Amino acid sequence: MQLVLKKKYTAEGYQHVPASGGDFGIEGFTRETGHAFQCYCPDFHYERKELYAHQRTKITNDLNSLRNYATGLQSILGDTRIKNWYLITPDVINKDLIVHAVKKQNEVRDWGLPHLHEEFTVYVHDAGYYMNEINEVRQIEGAPITIARETPKIPELNDEKTDYEGNLERKTKLRAGDKGEAAFEGLLKLTRRAFLDHDPFFHQLYNSHPHTYWLVARTLHGLEERVEEMSYELTGDPDNLVSTIRTSLTQHLKDDKLLSIDATMADDIAKRTVARWLAVCQMDFR
Repeated sequence: MQLVLKKKYTAEGYQHVPASGGDFGIEGFTRETGHAFQCYCPDFHYERKELYAHQRTKITNDLNSLRNYATGLQSILGDTRIKNWYLITPDVINKDLIVHAVKKQNEVRDWGLPHLHEEFTVYVHDAGYYMNEINEVRQIEGAPITIARETPKIPELNDEKTDYEGNLERKTKLRAGDKGEAAFEGLLKLTRRAFLDHDPFFHQLYNSHPHTYWLVARTLHGLEERVEEMSYELTGDPDNLVSTIRTSLTQHLKDDKLLSIDATMADDIAKRTVARWLAVCQMDFR
């Protein structure tokens, strides 16, 4: 994201703040205009409620840092006073996050700190505000995104079944139908492997291609509600329902001009995402 901010705000005197020793609640700021920026791109693809909770905590903690590390922050800012503080995150899916931002903004104003403007304002931006710059940076990256990965080691499951494991077993039995125990065990093994590899996969996508990760995360969050609707709308064989949703998701990712990912990468994302939806109950059989 630093490349995006440098491209967008160079004319306003953008200054990156390295995280070594702590970033004091900002990752960069503009000396000329008093904008300060903090990014939140989670390591994992959280579900909607989880994402909101983490974003809310991020705003609270980083705004508190503006006071807790006031001395260090003033030494970096110099004569600049922070007027606008931006949380930049892939997607904003809950309006309550904006309500929380306004509440914290008013609290910060009451601190009356010399390095903060009296009209200090908090903004919550999703990736759409920076789409032109993101696309320019992605063009520099070049070819469609792929990830070369080793076969993941699947952790051994504890004897005590988790809710996620119970969901996978129940739904896999419905998907396998009367195909027999071997079909059930094979399908469960594949689905469990995709589910357990979900977070490591997206973590690696973030580390290797953060701009693509932002766009993928935003797309998936937008589709989650639609998946729940389809679980009610589609009838018939449960395995066909899973196949229909996975095929639809893969095609959606392939057709997204902003993503520019190939068919293999789209299928890799869809396979792990659908497995997670099955485990955490976004996708169920009515």
